[in-house]
Amino acid sequence: MTKTILVTGFEPFPGASINPTALLIARLPKRLPASIGEVRFHFARLPTTWAARHSVTDKLRRTLQPAAIIHFGVDGSRRGINVETRAVNCATRVKPDAVGEHASLPHLNSNGPSSRSSTLPVRTLREAASRSGAPVSLSRDAGTYLCNATLWDSIGSGIPSVFVHVPPLPRGRFDKRPCLQQVEAAAVQILREIARRI
Repeated sequence: MTKTILVTGFEPFPGASINPTALLIARLPKRLPASIGEVRFHFARLPTTWAARHSVTDKLRRTLQPAAIIHFGVDGSRRGINVETRAVNCATRVKPDAVGEHASLPHLNSNGPSSRSSTLPVRTLREAASRSGAPVSLSRDAGTYLCNATLWDSIGSGIPSVFVHVPPLPRGRFDKRPCLQQVEAAAVQILREIARRI
């Protein structure tokens, strides 16, 4: 039976007019075969809105019923690639989404735990991504914006899930942040490792 890995990136949002993960989702199908053994990849770009958590992302999970989920997102404060180890039960009400809306509540689930741990092997994925030569580390801080909320929801669905934060694209030759090609190479290594494991 064919298994599906859901791979997502995000559209641009305030503060990130160019989202490298939207570009990544367009490029990855050209770098990977449509399937590896009995595993196939489904790539999707998510709207960067609070409403899309349910109208788009949850619908993808229910429709595809994937064996694993890996989300990619950008964080302007990052200098390298970060594999997130957890999501926290918080939602910022300060930063607007792509349509100017804010989180309706300060918590993602008023009755939920304070955090949820990523359910794919984060250390193994970090090691796999590091084979690309890009700087990769583990992170315990997925923020309180839509990246964190998306990981929270996917872990809560019971589907093995992880989130990978990437930095903005470098500006100029003295900017040491990884370029899109390096991020892409790291993503390919991560996806091949997940496909091998499921």
